[in-house]
Amino acid sequence: MLRLILQIGIIGFCSMLFGFAFNTFLIPHQLTSGGVTGIAFLIHHFTHINTGWIVLLINIPLFICGLKYLGKKFVLLTIYAVMVLSFSMKFIPIHAISSDILLSSIIGGALYGIAVGILIRYGGSTGGTDIVSLIMAKKRNLQVGFLNMCMNFLVVGISGLIFGWNITLYTIIAIYVAGRAVDMVYTTQNKLTLTIVTEKYSELSDALIKLHSRGVTITDAEGAYTHKPKKVLTTVITKFELNETKHTIKNMDPKAFVNITQTLEVMGRFRRD
Repeated sequence: MLRLILQIGIIGFCSMLFGFAFNTFLIPHQLTSGGVTGIAFLIHHFTHINTGWIVLLINIPLFICGLKYLGKKFVLLTIYAVMVLSFSMKFIPIHAISSDILLSSIIGGALYGIAVGILIRYGGSTGGTDIVSLIMAKKRNLQVGFLNMCMNFLVVGISGLIFGWNITLYTIIAIYVAGRAVDMVYTTQNKLTLTIVTEKYSELSDALIKLHSRGVTITDAEGAYTHKPKKVLTTVITKFELNETKHTIKNMDPKAFVNITQTLEVMGRFRRD
């Protein structure tokens, strides 16, 4: 329960940080972003409808898709994050903190990139293209960052035609800084190999199979210091699944030794959905 409360608190704070970054650094200088937020800003420019409400409306059909492919908990946390984001963008005044557009693009991009990275790390997202990218990545084994970049490029290109390329170049700076900030906090769906030394190998292997619907290899081993027989579990997951996996391991065996290593490539059958 304490973990869930902490998770909800962090996701709420990061959603407000996202709204603050847009309303005080990016929107006052007509700097947009890619994805749903960028689309919302384009609609706001022509209709003057609040961007927060537009973001919420666009996300509704995406939530339905996310529920099917990404799970109930992820979607519920994402809905919560988007609602907090929408209300924060509605009630935080659109007012420039700095008159320097370059400085605003860098700081604004860094703030909303950090917010997005932490949101994903704690099991939520800002919805929109995050949901689309995660679904496509699980189905087609493509990188989430690459998919987001393609969608962002389309929105930014439209922005260039509307606002002129001078503003768009600053927008590209904001998107680049945001992307780097996300990578600093959370790296997207690369594969990880988990090597787990545990005495509760039967219960833990069953829990991991149930969690990911993937195989777990059990190997006999012996502790060099204690000379006691051990069991080593080996499995491959995605970084998107790491947070929930660590939580499962801690619940099943708090004394388990876990080595997590980056995996360059996986051949053979690897369940992605």
